[in-house]
Amino acid sequence: MGALQCLIKFKKQSSTQKKTACSNKYSIIRIFENHLIQTVPLFRKSQKKIFNKKVFALFFLLFPGFAAGAYAFDDTERDEVVWKLSFEGNETYRGMVLEQVIATTSAPFIRRLFRSLSNHPFSETELRRDQIRLERYYQRRGFHNVEVSFEVNDRDKEWRKDVIFRIREGNPIRIASSEVVIEADETTKSEIREARDFIRAVERHEFREGRRYELIREADVEGRFLQTLENLGYAWPEVDVRTEINQEANRADVQIVLTPNSKTYFIDFEIEGDLSVSERTLIRQTDIRRGDVYSRNQIQTAQRSIFNHHLFRFATITLPEQEKDSTLTALIRVREHKPRTIQAAIGIGREEIVRGQLSWQHRNINGSGHRLGASLRASFIEQRVGTDYLVPYVFNARSSNVNSLFGVHRLEPAYELFQAGFNSSLIYQIRRNRTASMSYEYSINEELSRDQGTDLPETVINYTVSSLNFTGYYSEGLARDQRGWVIQPSVELSGTFGEASYTFQKFNLDVRRFTPLTSSTTLAKRVNGGIIFHEETENLPGNIRFFTGGTNTVRGWTRQSLGPSLPSFDDDGNFSHYFPVGGKSTFSFNVELRQNLTRIIPNFGMAAFLDGGQVWEDIDSYDERPIQFGLGGGIRYQSPIGPVRIDVAYKLNPTDEDLNIYQGEDYGSAWNRIGIHFSIGQAF
Repeated sequence: MGALQCLIKFKKQSSTQKKTACSNKYSIIRIFENHLIQTVPLFRKSQKKIFNKKVFALFFLLFPGFAAGAYAFDDTERDEVVWKLSFEGNETYRGMVLEQVIATTSAPFIRRLFRSLSNHPFSETELRRDQIRLERYYQRRGFHNVEVSFEVNDRDKEWRKDVIFRIREGNPIRIASSEVVIEADETTKSEIREARDFIRAVERHEFREGRRYELIREADVEGRFLQTLENLGYAWPEVDVRTEINQEANRADVQIVLTPNSKTYFIDFEIEGDLSVSERTLIRQTDIRRGDVYSRNQIQTAQRSIFNHHLFRFATITLPEQEKDSTLTALIRVREHKPRTIQAAIGIGREEIVRGQLSWQHRNINGSGHRLGASLRASFIEQRVGTDYLVPYVFNARSSNVNSLFGVHRLEPAYELFQAGFNSSLIYQIRRNRTASMSYEYSINEELSRDQGTDLPETVINYTVSSLNFTGYYSEGLARDQRGWVIQPSVELSGTFGEASYTFQKFNLDVRRFTPLTSSTTLAKRVNGGIIFHEETENLPGNIRFFTGGTNTVRGWTRQSLGPSLPSFDDDGNFSHYFPVGGKSTFSFNVELRQNLTRIIPNFGMAAFLDGGQVWEDIDSYDERPIQFGLGGGIRYQSPIGPVRIDVAYKLNPTDEDLNIYQGEDYGSAWNRIGIHFSIGQAF
């Protein structure tokens, strides 16, 4: 029989006949091979060789409908798998939470489609174990009368199993009374009870009156009060949670007994590790002084402070074995980086094409802990050479000073810049997530117009910039994956003392918000705005003005191309392209939905975004240019050096300048509406 007849007959056969349906001569590969050869005359016998198993394996991957038909031949021989997993009666915990407790898993849609089901086997033995796991999960969380059972149903195919866990939670044990007792003298009791951290711990601990009694939370309660007492100066506290449970009445009475013992003070430090600086320099970096009251938070802050010092690659501060009295010795263990290192890095991007960096560092100048560095960075946009000198401790461990000399050559769409100067910055880390800096920069600049075909007032500008810069940084989250708010304001005041070519005040604010919608989905938002106040009649150079558009701002536009522009002409006076000129005011926003696909495709993700922005000549011209928008999406790959990003964006409301239309004549193409962006790192 023919190939198609075989397939049709196969569908009509019973499950017992499917094993013998179609002879070996008409295996699934041969069926499609012969059918194509019979249908298409160009397929001669000599060309049958190309229809090998690898080709058809790819064919099935591209056309899952045919693949599903192919797998149907051996349905009766398949191992039993869990096709669907569900929970009933679970009022307290959602199904997605309970799925993390058990070992049994159901096949997701993608695996069902491609019949990749080997990781989801059906096992009654494992289901019984899961039944016990669920009961213990609930019991440890206050449901002492919980009952769990399971039911297994066959689907249209016997090897496909639906598993249902039925849960009867019952009434949980509730905390009827909760008391915090401090075993100490009256003065110590009063000091502890009035402390803000203690009041907060009493208000927030997990064994408060009226809450469900969860045995699993006992360690959390002990840890919370231990940390509170340690931060109040008691290095050797004890916490005992005493509970009386009445299961018939579903109630628990809790008493938390705190024994702070004596308050402790730092008197000495022990140091382990080979040091190239003096012990005094290391201890100074901790910001702990002899005689200071002990605090666990202070220990953690001191440890981070040493670790953040450029000289050390490892640091821990612990309390060694000692008498548990009012005096305390801390043990500091450190390991240093190599004193001199050379580093090289390279990257690629849609705008910079290729970028590379070569740097050299000497981490301990004359045993002082100061650092001297030199670096060379180059890309198709900017080439920079510089040297810097870092003083890591100015008036405390949170403050540092960096002085640098630099030379820059930059090629922007609007101008070419040659710059040389120096910068001195004072940086202060207020907290782990808050930093402020103040810097002074003086530079000599030569700026050239990159397009001689544009009618500009000047094509070469020589000027100096002398400016004070104030910047801040605040981040709500501290994890690698950003969460919450990120705020970055900056102020630049140039020519304040009359020593610069231009006197202006430049303000900029960048606000970002990262909102997790699910464990794998994040909504990222950013708003950026800036304004320059400049009263003189002469125009500001391009290096000072605002530009926007590009891979990390408004996608859909190329680098700095969104905003005011002028027409450029060739030597014959014919229109060539538009030339961006920037402005003194700017606004842009980004809204991006980021979806992690790791559960389906490891290390991959995708994003959809809406960007918008504009640049204006001055604050009086807002009505002349509306906000322009770019809509698009992209893919992400989480590489060891950061997310590799490819985005495609479409201009929703382009101007004639964006589409390369001059005086009604179209000099552009369909590609003028589309922007393709490739880079390493998130857009923001």
